[in-house]
Amino acid sequence: MTTQEGLAVRLIATWRKRVSPVSVALLTLMWVLLWGDLSWGNVTAGLVLAIMILLLAPVPRGPRRRLTVRPIALLRLVVVFTKDIVVAAAQISWVIITGRKPREAIIRVQTRAHSDGFLAATAGFTALVPGSIVIDAHRMTGTLYIHVFDVEDPEALDEAHDRVLDQEERILRALATDEELMIAGYRPGGSMKAGRLSEAEFAQFRESRDAADSAVGGLGQGEVKP
Repeated sequence: MTTQEGLAVRLIATWRKRVSPVSVALLTLMWVLLWGDLSWGNVTAGLVLAIMILLLAPVPRGPRRRLTVRPIALLRLVVVFTKDIVVAAAQISWVIITGRKPREAIIRVQTRAHSDGFLAATAGFTALVPGSIVIDAHRMTGTLYIHVFDVEDPEALDEAHDRVLDQEERILRALATDEELMIAGYRPGGSMKAGRLSEAEFAQFRESRDAADSAVGGLGQGEVKP
Protein backbone atom coordinates (compact mmCIF):
# COMPACT_ATOMS: atom_id res chain seq x y z
CA MET A 1 0.00 0.00 0.00
CA THR A 2 1.40 3.40 -0.98
CA THR A 3 1.63 6.39 1.36
CA GLN A 4 -1.28 8.11 -0.39
CA GLU A 5 -3.45 5.01 -0.15
CA GLY A 6 -2.62 4.65 3.55
CA LEU A 7 -3.52 8.30 4.15
CA ALA A 8 -6.80 7.86 2.31
CA VAL A 9 -7.65 4.79 4.39
CA ARG A 10 -6.93 6.69 7.63
CA LEU A 11 -9.04 9.65 6.50
CA ILE A 12 -11.96 7.38 5.62
CA ALA A 13 -11.64 5.58 8.97
CA THR A 14 -11.59 8.90 10.84
CA TRP A 15 -14.62 10.12 8.91
CA ARG A 16 -16.61 6.97 9.69
CA LYS A 17 -15.61 7.07 13.36
CA ARG A 18 -16.30 10.73 14.04
CA VAL A 19 -18.93 11.92 11.55
CA SER A 20 -22.44 10.50 11.69
CA PRO A 21 -25.43 11.70 9.65
CA VAL A 22 -27.52 12.16 12.81
CA SER A 23 -24.88 14.34 14.50
CA VAL A 24 -24.42 16.43 11.36
CA ALA A 25 -28.19 16.89 10.98
CA LEU A 26 -28.69 17.88 14.62
CA LEU A 27 -25.80 20.37 14.64
CA THR A 28 -27.00 21.87 11.36
CA LEU A 29 -30.52 22.20 12.76
CA MET A 30 -29.17 23.93 15.87
CA TRP A 31 -27.22 26.37 13.67
CA VAL A 32 -30.27 27.25 11.58
CA LEU A 33 -32.46 27.67 14.66
CA LEU A 34 -29.92 29.92 16.33
CA TRP A 35 -29.83 32.17 13.25
CA GLY A 36 -33.61 31.99 12.88
CA ASP A 37 -33.41 32.00 9.09
CA LEU A 38 -34.02 28.92 6.92
CA SER A 39 -31.97 29.58 3.80
CA TRP A 40 -29.59 27.64 1.57
CA GLY A 41 -26.71 29.76 2.84
CA ASN A 42 -27.47 29.02 6.49
CA VAL A 43 -27.98 25.31 5.84
CA THR A 44 -24.72 25.08 3.88
CA ALA A 45 -22.80 26.99 6.56
CA GLY A 46 -24.33 24.76 9.22
CA LEU A 47 -23.32 21.59 7.37
CA VAL A 48 -19.73 22.77 6.91
CA LEU A 49 -19.46 23.90 10.53
CA ALA A 50 -21.00 20.66 11.84
CA ILE A 51 -18.52 18.52 9.89
CA MET A 52 -15.58 20.65 11.06
CA ILE A 53 -16.69 20.38 14.70
CA LEU A 54 -17.08 16.60 14.50
CA LEU A 55 -13.71 16.15 12.81
CA LEU A 56 -11.71 18.54 14.98
CA ALA A 57 -13.56 18.10 18.29
CA PRO A 58 -15.37 14.76 18.14
CA VAL A 59 -18.24 14.22 20.53
CA PRO A 60 -17.55 11.33 22.94
CA ARG A 61 -19.71 8.39 22.00
CA GLY A 62 -21.99 6.93 24.61
CA PRO A 63 -23.26 3.38 24.70
CA ARG A 64 -24.34 2.25 21.25
CA ARG A 65 -28.10 2.05 20.84
CA ARG A 66 -30.45 1.20 18.06
CA LEU A 67 -31.61 4.36 16.33
CA THR A 68 -35.38 4.70 16.22
CA VAL A 69 -36.91 7.40 14.05
CA ARG A 70 -40.66 7.76 13.58
CA PRO A 71 -41.03 10.16 10.62
CA ILE A 72 -44.52 11.48 11.44
CA ALA A 73 -43.63 12.02 15.10
CA LEU A 74 -40.37 13.70 14.07
CA LEU A 75 -42.26 16.03 11.71
CA ARG A 76 -44.70 16.87 14.51
CA LEU A 77 -41.75 17.62 16.82
CA VAL A 78 -40.26 20.08 14.31
CA VAL A 79 -43.60 21.75 13.47
CA VAL A 80 -44.70 22.23 17.08
CA PHE A 81 -41.22 23.39 18.10
CA THR A 82 -41.24 25.99 15.32
CA LYS A 83 -44.71 27.14 16.39
CA ASP A 84 -43.56 27.43 20.01
CA ILE A 85 -40.65 29.65 18.94
CA VAL A 86 -42.93 31.96 16.91
CA VAL A 87 -45.57 32.19 19.67
CA ALA A 88 -43.00 32.83 22.41
CA ALA A 89 -41.25 35.50 20.34
CA ALA A 90 -44.59 37.22 19.70
CA GLN A 91 -45.49 37.13 23.40
CA ILE A 92 -42.17 38.66 24.41
CA SER A 93 -42.51 41.33 21.73
CA TRP A 94 -46.00 42.19 23.01
CA VAL A 95 -44.71 42.55 26.58
CA ILE A 96 -41.98 44.90 25.34
CA ILE A 97 -44.38 46.96 23.18
CA THR A 98 -46.98 47.35 25.93
CA GLY A 99 -44.33 48.14 28.55
CA ARG A 100 -45.83 45.64 30.97
CA LYS A 101 -43.44 44.36 33.61
CA PRO A 102 -43.17 40.57 33.24
CA ARG A 103 -43.52 38.30 36.25
CA GLU A 104 -40.61 35.90 36.09
CA ALA A 105 -40.30 32.58 37.87
CA ILE A 106 -38.15 29.49 38.19
CA ILE A 107 -39.87 26.14 37.84
CA ARG A 108 -38.69 22.63 38.58
CA VAL A 109 -39.57 19.88 36.12
CA GLN A 110 -39.06 16.20 36.84
CA THR A 111 -38.52 14.64 33.43
CA ARG A 112 -39.68 11.09 32.74
CA ALA A 113 -37.07 9.61 30.43
CA HIS A 114 -34.20 7.67 32.04
CA SER A 115 -31.55 8.79 29.56
CA ASP A 116 -28.84 11.44 29.58
CA GLY A 117 -29.36 11.97 25.85
CA PHE A 118 -33.08 12.67 26.13
CA LEU A 119 -32.53 14.87 29.20
CA ALA A 120 -30.03 16.93 27.17
CA ALA A 121 -32.39 17.05 24.18
CA THR A 122 -35.30 18.24 26.34
CA ALA A 123 -33.11 20.89 27.94
CA GLY A 124 -31.80 22.01 24.55
CA PHE A 125 -35.20 22.30 22.89
CA THR A 126 -36.57 24.13 25.93
CA ALA A 127 -33.68 26.61 26.01
CA LEU A 128 -34.11 27.43 22.32
CA VAL A 129 -37.66 28.68 22.87
CA PRO A 130 -37.49 32.45 23.62
CA GLY A 131 -38.24 33.26 27.24
CA SER A 132 -37.09 29.91 28.64
CA ILE A 133 -33.64 29.46 30.14
CA VAL A 134 -32.45 26.17 31.60
CA ILE A 135 -30.39 27.22 34.61
CA ASP A 136 -29.62 23.77 36.02
CA ALA A 137 -30.01 20.09 35.20
CA HIS A 138 -29.55 17.21 37.62
CA ARG A 139 -28.39 14.18 35.68
CA MET A 140 -28.99 11.62 38.44
CA THR A 141 -32.58 12.67 39.13
CA GLY A 142 -33.49 13.92 35.64
CA THR A 143 -34.62 17.26 37.07
CA LEU A 144 -34.54 20.54 35.14
CA TYR A 145 -34.69 24.01 36.69
CA ILE A 146 -36.02 26.50 34.17
CA HIS A 147 -36.37 30.27 34.27
CA VAL A 148 -39.57 31.38 32.52
CA PHE A 149 -40.01 34.92 31.28
CA ASP A 150 -43.61 35.75 32.12
CA VAL A 151 -46.14 33.93 34.32
CA GLU A 152 -49.19 35.88 35.41
CA ASP A 153 -50.77 33.34 37.77
CA PRO A 154 -50.31 29.83 39.24
CA GLU A 155 -52.11 28.34 36.23
CA ALA A 156 -49.43 29.81 33.96
CA LEU A 157 -46.79 28.05 36.08
CA ASP A 158 -48.57 24.74 35.58
CA GLU A 159 -48.82 25.41 31.84
CA ALA A 160 -45.08 26.15 31.63
CA HIS A 161 -44.35 22.92 33.52
CA ASP A 162 -46.63 20.89 31.24
CA ARG A 163 -45.09 22.41 28.10
CA VAL A 164 -41.68 21.02 29.06
CA LEU A 165 -43.11 17.55 29.67
CA ASP A 166 -45.04 17.72 26.38
CA GLN A 167 -41.81 18.68 24.62
CA GLU A 168 -40.06 15.71 26.19
CA GLU A 169 -42.86 13.37 25.10
CA ARG A 170 -42.68 14.62 21.50
CA ILE A 171 -38.92 13.98 21.51
CA LEU A 172 -39.40 10.49 22.94
CA ARG A 173 -42.15 9.56 20.50
CA ALA A 174 -39.97 10.75 17.61
CA LEU A 175 -36.70 9.07 18.62
CA ALA A 176 -37.10 6.65 21.56
CA THR A 177 -37.53 2.89 21.33
CA ASP A 178 -40.75 1.27 22.54
CA GLU A 179 -38.93 0.06 25.65
CA GLU A 180 -37.60 3.56 26.42
CA LEU A 181 -41.12 4.94 26.05
CA MET A 182 -42.46 2.34 28.48
CA ILE A 183 -39.66 3.03 30.97
CA ALA A 184 -40.77 6.68 30.87
CA GLY A 185 -44.35 5.55 31.52
CA TYR A 186 -45.75 6.00 28.00
CA ARG A 187 -47.53 3.53 25.78
CA PRO A 188 -45.38 2.65 22.73
CA GLY A 189 -45.91 4.42 19.42
CA GLY A 190 -45.44 7.77 17.76
CA SER A 191 -48.90 9.17 18.44
CA MET A 192 -49.40 11.55 21.35
CA LYS A 193 -52.87 10.02 21.69
CA ALA A 194 -51.33 6.75 22.84
CA GLY A 195 -51.15 8.25 26.32
CA ARG A 196 -49.48 7.01 29.47
CA LEU A 197 -49.36 3.52 30.90
CA SER A 198 -51.84 2.74 33.64
CA GLU A 199 -50.47 1.68 37.02
CA ALA A 200 -51.33 -1.95 36.24
CA GLU A 201 -49.67 -1.78 32.79
CA PHE A 202 -46.55 -0.17 34.21
CA ALA A 203 -46.34 -2.73 37.01
CA GLN A 204 -46.70 -5.56 34.50
CA PHE A 205 -43.97 -4.06 32.33
CA ARG A 206 -41.64 -3.71 35.31
CA GLU A 207 -42.25 -7.31 36.33
CA SER A 208 -41.53 -8.65 32.86
CA ARG A 209 -38.42 -6.49 32.59
CA ASP A 210 -37.14 -7.57 36.00
CA ALA A 211 -37.80 -11.22 35.09
CA ALA A 212 -35.85 -10.84 31.86
CA ASP A 213 -32.95 -9.19 33.71
CA SER A 214 -32.96 -11.99 36.28
CA ALA A 215 -32.93 -14.61 33.54
CA VAL A 216 -29.97 -12.96 31.85
CA GLY A 217 -28.17 -12.65 35.20
CA GLY A 218 -28.86 -16.28 36.03
CA LEU A 219 -27.53 -17.37 32.64
CA GLY A 220 -24.40 -15.36 33.19
CA GLN A 221 -23.86 -16.90 36.62
CA GLY A 222 -24.38 -20.38 35.23
CA GLU A 223 -21.61 -19.82 32.74
CA VAL A 224 -19.07 -18.93 35.41
CA LYS A 225 -16.81 -21.86 36.22
CA PRO A 226 -14.89 -22.30 39.47
